[in-house]
Amino acid sequence: MGRSLIVVDDKFEHLFKDSSIETISPIKYILESVKDEKKRAVYNLSSSYAYQDLGYYVSLLASARNDKVYPSPRTIQDLKDKRIQQLISEDLFELIQSKLSKLHSDKFELSVYFGENISGAYKKLAWELYRIIQAPMFRVYLEKDKDWTVRRVKILTFSELMPTHLDFASSAAINYLNQNKNIKSSNKKTIYDLAILYNEDEISPPSDKKALEMFVDAFKEVGFYTKMIQHKERPNISEYDALFIRETTNVTHHTYRMARNAEKEGLVVIDDPMSIVKCTNKVFLEQLMERLGLERPKTFIYDKKLFQKHYKKIALPCVLKKPDSAFSQGVHKAKSEDELTDLATTLFQSTELILIQEFLPTDFDWRIGVLGGEVIYACKYYMAKDHWQIINNADGAAEGVSECIDPKDVDPKILKTSLKLAKEIGNGLYGIDLKQKGDKIYLIEINDNPSIEHGVEDQLLGKALYLKIAQYFMTECHQRRGINA
Repeated sequence: MGRSLIVVDDKFEHLFKDSSIETISPIKYILESVKDEKKRAVYNLSSSYAYQDLGYYVSLLASARNDKVYPSPRTIQDLKDKRIQQLISEDLFELIQSKLSKLHSDKFELSVYFGENISGAYKKLAWELYRIIQAPMFRVYLEKDKDWTVRRVKILTFSELMPTHLDFASSAAINYLNQNKNIKSSNKKTIYDLAILYNEDEISPPSDKKALEMFVDAFKEVGFYTKMIQHKERPNISEYDALFIRETTNVTHHTYRMARNAEKEGLVVIDDPMSIVKCTNKVFLEQLMERLGLERPKTFIYDKKLFQKHYKKIALPCVLKKPDSAFSQGVHKAKSEDELTDLATTLFQSTELILIQEFLPTDFDWRIGVLGGEVIYACKYYMAKDHWQIINNADGAAEGVSECIDPKDVDPKILKTSLKLAKEIGNGLYGIDLKQKGDKIYLIEINDNPSIEHGVEDQLLGKALYLKIAQYFMTECHQRRGINA
């Protein structure tokens, strides 16, 4: 990110005169010549954001230039939508209830200035609201019926603040921008800012430490300022232009919420929220593969009632799956009727539906990596020792060996099937799993957030694999800004 700029009316410019913060009036910003320079962070503190007012045009024109603006035109419009207020209530439900639990009133207003509140008691809540809402200054109106919920969010301007709040707000702005100056790299070769989300405590992450280092080097090489982030750090995702998720995703997980917020802010995101929704649900994938007429193991979807009616007819051995199973977890093999009923009973405790699939033993599974509709790697994942899956979670997540194959040497039917399914999901990064028995190809599933580990998926391409993914992000960032490169 380039320099920071505050757009503020002339009568409030004095609030920043003793700081190093650069200011400009709304009309001067609107009329300034558009230069092809490094993107700026523009904080729009105009006195009105109403349609056709100067503040509205500041945000609108900033988005047309190579600037990152707060609030964005989308934020200004979104805050009028009650569905957005409901999403805020859901995302921060536990924190809101905790912080407001001691209040005797059933109404509360919280003013937030660059992530800060004038009372230290609400510091964490103010920051979390700022991360989601992404406006420099706003007031949140909350009401309590059974639980506390957000009823309205209003963007604030300097002209409506009391003197004590005005001084606090300007100080918060100066502190925030000065802190951000120390975070970003001074490397003039960087064009965009990218965050890689990972979890240092994850047992089976999609990328190991060495692969993450390779990604950081590749992103820097193509022109990204790159930062590794973790959810527990509560990062401000809107500070970036792109988000690369290298933590196992799930719809009920912070990875999905972060992907959704990043997409809302206009970031290039892998994995995008819709891919997460589609790929992490095996019931959806089964229906999709059926519609596409793709060959796959015989698969049946059961609820408790259907299972009780048909379980004696199920061919054994078979494989039972939770709809949101991943990395071989939530996937079980039943060799007997007793095992079948016991496993089904356990799974039904946490899901309304299960999938039961015919068991197709093979020495390995194919994994085809696809990015932007192009095959970027092909691997054979061999089964873990003395196990029927590639990962044996009963043995400390022990894995079988792997072999990377040049896509040119892979059966064209495997590649064609993989690309056909990937196209139905989206244009991101996917890993398609298939089995091969003789000349028959069976599609198992498609994964968002596929594994890319050092010495496995990069066996053939090495550094070039990471650069290929980094360049894809760069191209997408350019296209978002109408740049042909």
